[in-house]
Amino acid sequence: MTTIVAGRFQTSEQADRAVDGLAAHSITRDRISVFYVTPPGQHDLTPVGGDRQKSPGLEHAERGAGVGAAIGAGAGVAGALIGVTAGLAAPLVAVAGLGAAAAGAYSGALAGAMGSAMDPGQHQIRHAGMLVAVDAGQTPVATISAALRDHGAVDLETAEGTWANGTWDDFDPTRPPRLIDAGTVPASSAAASE
Repeated sequence: MTTIVAGRFQTSEQADRAVDGLAAHSITRDRISVFYVTPPGQHDLTPVGGDRQKSPGLEHAERGAGVGAAIGAGAGVAGALIGVTAGLAAPLVAVAGLGAAAAGAYSGALAGAMGSAMDPGQHQIRHAGMLVAVDAGQTPVATISAALRDHGAVDLETAEGTWANGTWDDFDPTRPPRLIDAGTVPASSAAASE
């Protein structure tokens, strides 16, 4: 595996300037790959288009819907039982209770599914733009990330991957990036680049 450092740029002109800037650090062109990453959902990795068979944001939606439906139905049944014990007409309360249970189950399922699907902490996406990827080789990761950042790179990341014929051969646009925070380098990448 090769340590790869990459940064995203808004324009190809910015990416080209970054490539020129990397030469000042003795990074040859065969260790640099520049390519466009399409927006999430537009990578055409499945036969019908898109990136995945199932949206990563919906991984927990089924469980959330089940929990919400159970809570909503339970609330409807509880309301019906309260009505019966309060002395209301039993057949009327039973019909109303079934309706309340069904409405509660539907509302609860919808709320549970949406709440689970919209959890922003579940996954991180890779944003679209020009990606400049560098085979770190013997160059410290911190040097490469600083050079990319100096030329306007955002979403700096590091990865362990396959570098072949001047390209990041096993790049997967759906894999969440391992971002490098400004001024820090992940320990595994720092050790690999020393």
